[in-house]
Formats: sequence, structure tokens, C-alpha cells
Amino acid sequence: MNGAVTRVPRLSVVVPNFNHGRYIAEAISGIAAQTVPPFEVVVVDDGSTDDSIARLQGMARERPWLQVHRHPENRGVNTTCNTGLGLVTGDFVLFSAADDRLCDSMVERASAAAAAHPETGILFSDHATMSLDGATTDVMPLALPKQRRYFSGNEFVALMQRNLVGFQVSSVWFNVSLLRRLGGFDPDVRWHGDLLAAYVAGFERGAVYVPEAVSYVRLSPTSYSAVGFRSRAQPDVLRAWLETTRRPGWERARAALISAAIFPEYSWRALRALRSDPAYLTPRLLRRIVRYSLWTKVAPLLGSGLRARIRNIRDQRQRARWQAH
Repeated sequence: MNGAVTRVPRLSVVVPNFNHGRYIAEAISGIAAQTVPPFEVVVVDDGSTDDSIARLQGMARERPWLQVHRHPENRGVNTTCNTGLGLVTGDFVLFSAADDRLCDSMVERASAAAAAHPETGILFSDHATMSLDGATTDVMPLALPKQRRYFSGNEFVALMQRNLVGFQVSSVWFNVSLLRRLGGFDPDVRWHGDLLAAYVAGFERGAVYVPEAVSYVRLSPTSYSAVGFRSRAQPDVLRAWLETTRRPGWERARAALISAAIFPEYSWRALRALRSDPAYLTPRLLRRIVRYSLWTKVAPLLGSGLRARIRNIRDQRQRARWQAH
């Protein structure tokens, strides 16, 4: 024994909120119920016009660990998350939407992974959803071996080349110092800003897969990302993604994104956006666009049972490939 003490990484949670007063108590209760509590919890209210602030102030009186910060006017989700990023003092941070809910062991699982790999760029996990009323939940494991695993930056690129792992950013813990150096979430990329930051951080410092350390996303057709994806602004946001990657200092991140064929949408609409940046469109990315575009046309004709069987076969094959490695 040399007497050295290794500090356990501190995990912070930021909850951006805008007019989700009806859900915020459930979100905070999910954080309070953690088997291992986070180091700190910061709610950033983005100029809500409902009863969010009154509810938050009441909860803060009962829970001294709950910090509440308020924007005097609405500034957007990415700016709200960036405010939270500037306020936290932990080593890793999770941005948990005010209408999401953490599974009880999320912080415990993430803490163990962060302690084992304190320099990693991100910790990521499986897809998890809940119904609009929060009564039912579902976890959809990623097509990866069912144990915690660290991928170096190069291995994370290779993972995405072989098997596009579309993780939910709601279940991603970011390395705070790295995310700050990357500039946080770019407001120009809007509803894809967190996704861009997650991939870039993983390519930069590596990523740790933490099975079942999930945040349940509330299935709502009116969520910020769902509305944005369907909106007429989506092509402009796709072009903003490309413009961001062409900025000075982004050369390494852009090369990794291109090599891994990462783009926030794989569709014929995405091809139109990519005309503005033909260097980004590689054969691998084109194949993905064709494959996913065809799948979105065919899948509705197959029925939910057959679609589930096809996904299970695909996931089993992908896991077998990982076992072979």
C-alpha cells in the first residue's frame, strides 16, 4: 500500500425545464430515489410561463440538495444546458429532461463506470422509454455484449463503422472538462446539438457502455426533438451540423464523424442537405441512407411482431460479431 487515495468521480445532474411543471416532480422524485445519490442536482428553468417555478421552489425547500436557477426569458434548450454546464462542479454530468425519469440504479452504475474510466469522454447506455402517463416502461438493449465495456476513441469510431449504435443522449453522462472545452451544445445545431457533442466527446476520449444505466424518455409527439425532426427547419439544422464541423479546430472531430458515417438523419432529405458538403458524403454514409430509407418504407408493412423478430436477429448477429472480436 502506498497510501495514495483515488478520488471517486463526482456525478452531477442538470435538469433543463421549460413549462414541464406537470412532470417535474416525477423527474426530481426519480433522482431522489437513486440507490446512490448524485453529487449535485441543478434545475435550470428556461423562462417557464406555467407553474414550474412555484413547484420547484416548493421541492427545493423540502430537498436542500436541489439547486434552482432561472433564465428570465426563454433561451432554448442548448443554451439552458450550457448554463447548467457552467454551474456544475462535478466530473461527469447528465442532462436529464424535466419529463424524463432515471432508473433507480442509474447513478450507481454510472459512478462505478466513471471510477473505472475517469478520463473517458462519455458514458452511454441502452434505449429506454416510458408511456406518456409514465405508467409503463421499456428498455431496449443496444446490440453490444451485455457487460460494461470501454471503447477507446479509435475503437468507438470502429464500433460506429461496423454497427451504428444509436444511443439516447438522455442516458449519456459527459466528461465535464471535455464538454466545456468542446464548447458545450451548439445552439445552431438545435435539437441535434447534444447528439453532436456526444459523438465528438466519445471520439475524442473514448466511451463506456454501461448496460441498463438508463433514463426513461417520455414518448410524446410534442417533444422538442420530435417536433424539430418533423419540422421544415430540419434541413437547415442538418446544414448547420455540417457547417459546424467545418469550423477551424474541428478537423479531427470532422474526420472521425466522416469516417464513422455519423449524421443525425439517414434519409433522402439528408441527401439534399449533404449537397452543401459533398466531402462529408462517403460510400458508407450513402449505404446507410439507402438502407434506412428503404427500411422506413418497408417496416410499416411488416407488422410489429415481424419487425421485432428482424431486430432480434440483427442484434444477435451483431453481438456474435463482437464475441468473435
